[in-house]
Amino acid sequence: MTTGPADPIEARLLGPDALAELADAWDDLAGRALDPNPFLSPAFGRARLHHLPDGRAARLLVAWSRSGGRRRLVGLSVLVPPRGRHFTPCRILRSAQLYAPVSTPLVAPEAPVETISAMLGALRRAGFGGLALPFLARHGAVAAALREAAEREALPLVVLDEHERAFLRSPLGGAEYLRTAIDRRRRREADRQRRRLAELGTLTFSVASEPDDVTAALERFLALEAAGWKGQGGTAIAHADGAAPFFREAAFEGARTGAFRVATLALDDRPVAAGLLAIAGRHAAYIKTAYDEEMARFSPGLLLTLDLTAHLLDDPAIDEADSLAVAGHPMIDRIWTGRLPIESVLVGTRPGRPLAFAVAKAVERNRERAIDLAKALRRRQA
Repeated sequence: MTTGPADPIEARLLGPDALAELADAWDDLAGRALDPNPFLSPAFGRARLHHLPDGRAARLLVAWSRSGGRRRLVGLSVLVPPRGRHFTPCRILRSAQLYAPVSTPLVAPEAPVETISAMLGALRRAGFGGLALPFLARHGAVAAALREAAEREALPLVVLDEHERAFLRSPLGGAEYLRTAIDRRRRREADRQRRRLAELGTLTFSVASEPDDVTAALERFLALEAAGWKGQGGTAIAHADGAAPFFREAAFEGARTGAFRVATLALDDRPVAAGLLAIAGRHAAYIKTAYDEEMARFSPGLLLTLDLTAHLLDDPAIDEADSLAVAGHPMIDRIWTGRLPIESVLVGTRPGRPLAFAVAKAVERNRERAIDLAKALRRRQA
C-alpha cells in the first residue's frame, strides 16, 4: 500500500468521557475515512457510548497527526472487552458490534499504515496483546493497511472466520435492476402479493430522512418489531437494555446530517413493513427490518426490500449498500446479487509471545462459533 509522507502520529486509548475532546474532529474524520463505517459516525458512536451496555465499558482508540503545530484526527475505533469470562494470558479488545456488524476503524487516507501501527502501539502500551475485528471488509483499504502494518512489525495476524454477505451495487436503475436480478417466477409472485395487498387499501412506500419524520417513523418501526416474534422472544429493540434510547439518539442526530433514514411500506396509514438505514458518504447499510405478522401472507418485508432496492439504485447520492445480513440469507441474497467478503481478524500488538496469542486465538475462535450458533437458532425461531 502506498502512503504519503508521514507526519508524527500519536495514538491513545481513552474512556467514554473523552467525547468532548473529539468535538468536530470526529465529524471531519468520518467524512474522509478510507473505508466507510456508518456505525462509527459521530451520531452512532456517541449514542452507543451514552446508552448501550457495551458502550458503558467502551474505550475510544484514537490517533492524531501533528503538522505545523496543527493536530488532526486520523484514526478512531470504539472498542469493548470481550463478553463472558474466559481466561487468557493475552488481553484483547474487540470492536463494538452490538447492532453494528461492521468493524472497520475510521482511518484517514494520509499514511494509513502508520496510523494503524500507532493505534496498535497504543493498545500495547495499555497492556492489551490483541485487537479483534469480527466484521472487517476483506478487500477494503483498511484491511490492506492492517496487514501491511502487521507485516512491518512482525505482529501475528490470523483470520478466524470468512463469509460473504449480500451487497448492492449496480449501474442499472432500480426498475431495470429488479427485472434482471430477480427471476421471472419470483418477480411474478411478488407482483401478485403486491396486488392482493393493495386490494385492502392504498399501498405506499416512503423514506423518512428529516429529523422529525425519522423520529416518528422510528417509533412506528419499534412498535411493529415489538408486536412480532422478536417482541415475544424478548429480542426486540424495545425490550433490550438501552437499545431504544440508543436508536432514538442515533436516528435523530444522524438524520440531522443525512446519516439515518427509515423506509416504510404502509397500507393506508398502517405500517406493514419498515426498515432502518444508516448512511456514510455514498454508502448505505440496511440495519434491520420489521413487518406486520398479520400480513405475513403478503410478504410485506420482501415488498419493502424490493421498493427500497429500487429507491437506493435511483438515489444519485448512493453508490452501494451493505445488507449486513448473515451469509446465505434466504430473502436478501436473492435480491442483492453482489457479495461483500467479510472476515473476522485477530491481530497481536507484540511480536513473539506465540503461546499467549495462540490461547487468545482459540478463545476468539470459540466465541465466533458460539455467535454463529446463536444466529442459526434465532433464524430457526423466526
